[in-house]
Amino acid sequence: MGNLPTMMTAWKKTKPEKGGFNLVETPLPNCADDAVLVKTHSTSICGTDIHIWKWDHWAAENVPTGTITGHETCGTVVAIGKDVNTHKIGDKIAVECHLACWDCDRCDEGNAHICENGEIFGVHSDGAFAPYFSIQATNARHIPDNIPLELASIQDPLGNAIHTLTGGPVKDSTVAIHGLGPIGLFAVNAAKAMGAKKIIAIDWDNEVRMKLAKKLGADLVLGKDDNIVETILAHTNGKGVDNSCEFSGAPSALSNTIHSTRMGGYVNVLSVYGSETTQVPMNEIVFRYLHLKGINGRKMWSTWDKMHELLSAGKIDIETLVTHRMPYEEFNSAMELAISGDCGKVVLDF
Repeated sequence: MGNLPTMMTAWKKTKPEKGGFNLVETPLPNCADDAVLVKTHSTSICGTDIHIWKWDHWAAENVPTGTITGHETCGTVVAIGKDVNTHKIGDKIAVECHLACWDCDRCDEGNAHICENGEIFGVHSDGAFAPYFSIQATNARHIPDNIPLELASIQDPLGNAIHTLTGGPVKDSTVAIHGLGPIGLFAVNAAKAMGAKKIIAIDWDNEVRMKLAKKLGADLVLGKDDNIVETILAHTNGKGVDNSCEFSGAPSALSNTIHSTRMGGYVNVLSVYGSETTQVPMNEIVFRYLHLKGINGRKMWSTWDKMHELLSAGKIDIETLVTHRMPYEEFNSAMELAISGDCGKVVLDF
């Protein structure tokens, strides 16, 4: 691998407890025959990383201690495996973090994002809170020409937002976004870009993010002082919205989402719930013919195609959403900021 270093310092989840991260010297990752080695430019902090930090039930069940976490990332290819003909050294890439086997029934039917043997980069295996990472070439997605590398790590959460939105109708439809973390904020902006008729954004009391939602295209922003269901019904002629998206991971928000969606409407859930079980008002789903869909990640590759179409057309306001950039050595402070919620997207630079 030429003049590349043999060692690097990376953030590893070293202890099965809240926090529990250490900056550890570790060998550069190997570049497999079907992979590329990437010099990390930026890795942004995801809600999943917060679950890992908090070490809730989901994290404890999924993340081996000793893992280099981080999956929302981008960088420059510095080495390629011998079987790779789709990339060259110097290519700028972002990562699709769902690692598929490409050889199971789900992959064969075009649903590689729910591969039966799949893993998640930076969750089940080493990721990108590190100066270098290795990734299957298939998962190293080239970046649209008009997107600078410093903004390219956000394609994972933006793709999540677009995949969730497209679980129901968007253009000329009423859309509710429950939970205004960075993915929810991306969903507000993407819904605007995709031609939604009315966008209702809901949080609890995060004034920073509620103001960002308004700037990014929300027509109505609701919080703790509002009766969420009654207000949404009042703004939709008593019917409810066409398409509800739940991003918060709060059981109360899931209930509000279901109760404020129109008859025959769409409820799309992209959330990780910290507890093992979450109560769901099933009679509302059954008697009102709601379409309930769980969503994890991005469709491979139609979501990326739609996302790059929107990015290439300049329809997504990334710069407003990226509110903080910090050097990767300040990982702990960046995590605390992301957990506080007094921010949009927090990005670590390498």
